[in-house]
Amino acid sequence: MSKAQSARPVRRPEYWLILGSLAFVAVCFYGIRAAAVMGLASVTAMVTDFICLFLRGRSYKLVDLSNVGHALVLALMYPATIPYSIVILSTMFGTVIGAHIFGYRRDLLFPPSAVGYLFAVCCWKNEVLQFPEIGKRLALFGNQVAMSDSLSAQFNEKGSIQYLHTELLEALIGAVPGSMGTSCIIMLVLGIVILIIRRQLKPFALFGFSLCIFLPVMAGNAGISILLTNMLLFSAIYFIGDSSLLPCSGVFAYLAAACTGLLTGYLITAFHLEYAPLVAVILTCPLWRWFAGLEVKYRKKFAAELELTEEEEALVNEVTGRV
Repeated sequence: MSKAQSARPVRRPEYWLILGSLAFVAVCFYGIRAAAVMGLASVTAMVTDFICLFLRGRSYKLVDLSNVGHALVLALMYPATIPYSIVILSTMFGTVIGAHIFGYRRDLLFPPSAVGYLFAVCCWKNEVLQFPEIGKRLALFGNQVAMSDSLSAQFNEKGSIQYLHTELLEALIGAVPGSMGTSCIIMLVLGIVILIIRRQLKPFALFGFSLCIFLPVMAGNAGISILLTNMLLFSAIYFIGDSSLLPCSGVFAYLAAACTGLLTGYLITAFHLEYAPLVAVILTCPLWRWFAGLEVKYRKKFAAELELTEEEEALVNEVTGRV
C-alpha cells in the first residue's frame, strides 16, 4: 500500500457530523427508543473492542473509537423496534469478526457494520426486516405496534413506488417505512456532497458504483425510484466511497466499485434483496484488495520508468491517488 494510502485519515469531523445528523433524524421520527438502540450499539462496540484489545495485549486508544462509528452505522440500518439482544449480539459479532479477526482500523477486509447486519439478517430476519409506522413514538420497552415491509421491499416486488406520485416530500425526508437512518434522501445527498468536497469520499468509486447499478435496474424501468430504496445512498457513504474501507483510488477505485455496483443491481433485480449493497460489498471486498495490489504495481512501475527519487515517488503517489 502506498504512502498516500496509508496516511489517509480514518475519521474526520465531517464523518461524525453526517452520522450524527442521521441519528438526530431517527430520534425525531421514533423518539427515545431510537436513541437507546444507537447508544446500546455504541457501548457494546466500545466494551467488545476493549476486551479484544486486552486479549491481544494492546492498549485502548482514542483512535479505537472508530468502532463506535461502525456500531452507529449498524444501528441506523435497523428498525427502531429491533430487540436489544439482537443489537448487542450483532454488534459484538461485527466487532470481533469484522474489526479484529479480518483486519483492524485501516486494514479492514470487511466492514464490521455490514458483517454484523448480515449476521442479524441470517439469524433474525423478521425482526430486522419488519418496520414500525413512521413517526410512531416508541417506548423503551414493551412496544406492541403494527409492523410492515419497508419501502424497498415494496419497490423490489412491484417495480415502482407510490410515494413518487403522491407523497414525494415524505419519501425525500425519510418519512416512509424503513430503517432508522437509511431513508432520509435529502440528508444522505447532502452528506455525499459535503464528504466529497472535504475529500472524505472517493468520487470515482461513487460514480462507478451508481452507474453500474443503473444498468441492470433501469432495464426493468425502475427509473429514479432506485435512489430512494435498498440503502443505496447510505451504502455509498459508509461502505463504497469510504476512504478507510476502499483501499484503492482513482481508476482502480472506479473499477472496484463498478464490480460492486453490478453485483448489487443483479441482487436487487434477481433476488429482490433490500440489503443487496451489503451482500455485494462483502463478496467483492477481496476484489478491492486485488485492485489495490494492481494500483501499487502500477505506481511502482511508473516510478521506476521515470527513475524518480523517494520524494518524487511520494508526490506521484499523492497526485495519482487524486485522479
